[in-house]
Amino acid sequence: MTRPSAPTPPLSNTTSQAATPRVSSETWYNFFNRFTAITSAISLVLALVFFIAYNWMDMGKVGKFGLVQAALVITIFGYALLVYKGVSKLGQQLLLLIASLITGSLLALVGQVYQTGADSWQLFFGWAILIIPWVFLARLPALWLLWLGLINLSFMFYTATGGFLVSSFWGNNPLYLDLLRLVILTALNLGALILRLMVNKDKPIHQPLPWSLYVIAIWVVFCATRLGLFPLFQVDEGLATGISLTAWASVIAFLYWRFYKKQRDLLMLTLLSGSAIMVLMVMASQYIAPHLGDAALFAMAFLLIALTALAVNGLRQLNHSIKQHPGTKQRLEPATQTTVSQTTATQATVTQPISDPITVDKPHTSSESVKTPWYIQLLLAISGLFSGALITGFLMVILGNTLRDMLMKLILSGLLLFISFVLFNPQLFKRQAATTANKSRTFSEGLAFALSLSAQAFLAAVIGEQFDSTVTMVSTFMLLQLFLLVAFKDTLHRFISAFIALGCLVWLFSYFQLPELSAPLLALISAAVTLPNSRVMRASRTTKNPYNYTLFKPLSYASTLMLLMVSVVFIVAENTQSIAGVAGDFVYNYFLAQGLLIAVCLYVAHIILSQYSLKLTSKMGRLIALGIIGLGVVSIYISGILATSLVIVLAIANANRTLLALGISALVGYIFWYYYQLDTSLLQKSASLLAVSIVLFAIYKLINIAYSDDNNLPKLQANDPSKPTTDEELS
Repeated sequence: MTRPSAPTPPLSNTTSQAATPRVSSETWYNFFNRFTAITSAISLVLALVFFIAYNWMDMGKVGKFGLVQAALVITIFGYALLVYKGVSKLGQQLLLLIASLITGSLLALVGQVYQTGADSWQLFFGWAILIIPWVFLARLPALWLLWLGLINLSFMFYTATGGFLVSSFWGNNPLYLDLLRLVILTALNLGALILRLMVNKDKPIHQPLPWSLYVIAIWVVFCATRLGLFPLFQVDEGLATGISLTAWASVIAFLYWRFYKKQRDLLMLTLLSGSAIMVLMVMASQYIAPHLGDAALFAMAFLLIALTALAVNGLRQLNHSIKQHPGTKQRLEPATQTTVSQTTATQATVTQPISDPITVDKPHTSSESVKTPWYIQLLLAISGLFSGALITGFLMVILGNTLRDMLMKLILSGLLLFISFVLFNPQLFKRQAATTANKSRTFSEGLAFALSLSAQAFLAAVIGEQFDSTVTMVSTFMLLQLFLLVAFKDTLHRFISAFIALGCLVWLFSYFQLPELSAPLLALISAAVTLPNSRVMRASRTTKNPYNYTLFKPLSYASTLMLLMVSVVFIVAENTQSIAGVAGDFVYNYFLAQGLLIAVCLYVAHIILSQYSLKLTSKMGRLIALGIIGLGVVSIYISGILATSLVIVLAIANANRTLLALGISALVGYIFWYYYQLDTSLLQKSASLLAVSIVLFAIYKLINIAYSDDNNLPKLQANDPSKPTTDEELS
């Protein structure tokens, strides 16, 4: 079958309330084609694994080995068949990945049945050696990461047993043995990173790196940071301190050269900045604490905010310069919201996708801050949390007995909130020039965020002392967060407030034994404030009020993140009961929860289809609705699949790479974590996964049948010129 081509969207200069689709019909086809095929295959494999686990104790040695070996043979045969026919490159790669996983299971089975007494490192090392040919044949990033992970595990287990190759350097000195392990582990993964970069050297230098490369780089930075923090626990060992700091500085310097001088990558530079800030703070604490006494906490908070402001300011400027480079490929993120009344010049400015999900788009900020990526915002958030804790500790130390009075806590909280509000909104109290230095603004915003968190900590203490009822405390704190959500216009601050408020709401639902409402309500909120063509977003554009956009954006990410947490971790009855602290019988109505979630998914499908001038009752709409209902019915007891899939669809519809990564990670995490849920049996899990696999495969076949005719493709509508289609980045 020939894959249909995407229709070319017509150009239009007219404006309309309806948002232009950000992705083409072929993008949707490619996504659903791959998503259903991959998820169906994984569900089928896991169904088999769960069934074997259910009957494991009743199987003899022959049966156990026969099943595992048969699965391995069938997988290899399937791969050979696809290679012979020359079809489905993705299928070939997935089969080799499955074969690699089965190989590890077979080795573990050998050790379990025959009690070989081999160390754990031998299992992982042998596993890594055996799958080397498949790693080279598949050329699949996931398989490459699996192999590298096995090498890391084998090394860590080997050194934990006091392996000769390591202990021979410094004998049995535990201090230097730990240091040597860290050095070798960092060097090992740094070598893997360099090798992966050499493979990727032909790619344009201003394009985002492959996701697998980021995974390796993050692990390298983590290992290097552990080296930099090594003196924190061994301050009296001068040689160990010198070796660890030298190794850390060497790795950070090399990565800085690689990702700034040779190829600028903002995410990597943010990771390096975080590592440098962490190590510098640890080193400074060893000198500040002995000399400043009680004031050391405030000095550390001030230093942390200053270092973060310096790093963030430099990263923002670098981000602005990268975006101006003509060869830069924009990341997959939502386009800027705009109003009908904007001028042509303004529209030309906002047609580039914004590279962050949590933008700092306040009326008084510059374009650099508007486009601050999410990982820089995360650095600001982490810095604010720690600096807020330090400021809170400092105030508790210096005020002492004064803070025992509830009235004084209220006064102090109000004062801190007022100062924070002034720092966030200086234009309300002091006329500023439009050219205010970014560095000073970044520092003031960081300080304001820390002071606000400190004030909220004292208010939480007041609420806890004032009310005996847990329900009243949670409800009051939720109302406080809703007030802060509306009052403070800083996007990061609003994200934190919205996330906490939604968390309180989920707890209240659980306490009153209504947990079935949590996931559907969160999904509805996320869809309403994420999809450009929803009623809420259309009303926001109609009002021509930028305040609405700055409010919806953090609410969108807060509700989505909370939805993933609820769907993946907290939705089962056993966890919900423990979180809410409900005594006695606790009943979770899976049918009600899944029914409401299916209704929300149908509503999302309706909104997305309306962007393509299609209705849910059309031929394509009926197919989509049938798929949603079918998947929802068979996944009643594994509702995390439907919820995480919804987040992935929202990410695709909104052209948002960050939400896409969160949704995929949550789906993978949920599937593996699902094995350990105790509210359903292994047999029920196996049957549910088998049903999911069958339904997804049926959807896969129906999609291919429906898209075999180009006339069935939905036509794009270019109603709003301010919202470009970014399907080339999605595909």
